[in-house]
This record gives sequence, C-alpha cells and structure tokens, in this order.
Amino acid sequence: MFNQNKNPDNHVLDPIVKPLASKAFLIFISLAAIGAGITFSITHENWSWINRFGAVVIVAGLLFTMSPLFSAGIYKSQSGAGRFADLHTDGTLITTTVEERKIGNNVALGIVITIIGTLVNAFGDLLGSCVYGF
Repeated sequence: MFNQNKNPDNHVLDPIVKPLASKAFLIFISLAAIGAGITFSITHENWSWINRFGAVVIVAGLLFTMSPLFSAGIYKSQSGAGRFADLHTDGTLITTTVEERKIGNNVALGIVITIIGTLVNAFGDLLGSCVYGF
C-alpha cells in the first residue's frame, strides 16, 4: 500500500519523518515549548499553562527516542542487522557503526527529554506557584 515509489528500500513517508531525527530541531522545539509555557503562565498568572507546554516536550522526547526509525527511513532503520563486525585497535570487536552510535546517543537524549517534559507536565505549575506566588 505505502510502497508505491520506485525504490523498494524507500518508504513513501520517509521525506516527512526524516527531519524528525534532527537533534537541533527537537532541542529547539523543547526549549521553545518550555519558554512559551513559562511566558504564558506569567502573562496569564496561571501556572497550568506550563503543564500544556510540558506535554510538547514529552512528544519531542518520544520523537528523539524514535530517531533510529526516522533517521535512516522507515524501511532502512534495521538494515544493518547481520553484518560482520570490525576489530578495534585494541583487538576488541566493534559491532556498531559510528552512525549507529550517534543514533543511540539521540535515543538516550530522547529518554532524558521525555523525563524532563513529564516532570514539567506533572509539577511545573506547583513550582511556578511556589516561586511566583500565583
């Protein structure tokens, strides 16, 4: 159904989902959401706004966690399985590529951002109320 393009390794939705693996884009969205939540909360003197924007940070963290699927493309995300390992200079086996390690770092960062967003979503209004008194 979705594989109606020429190359069988490329999914139709790849051009849409590949940008979602961008570290800079997702960090920008996370920081902008937290900043907007604080700004709206102070402006409206209602800290429930930060909870809503904290949910956006959670989504960004989940997108980071899914970055292996997004960066290589939907079909190519698991294409490295079954290849031969290389030897490191100290004689140990290297079973991952530089790109896979980079993607793994994005997954770890995604988990951290998801945790931060969840805590902001759950407790941001209480922290703001304690600091600003409204």
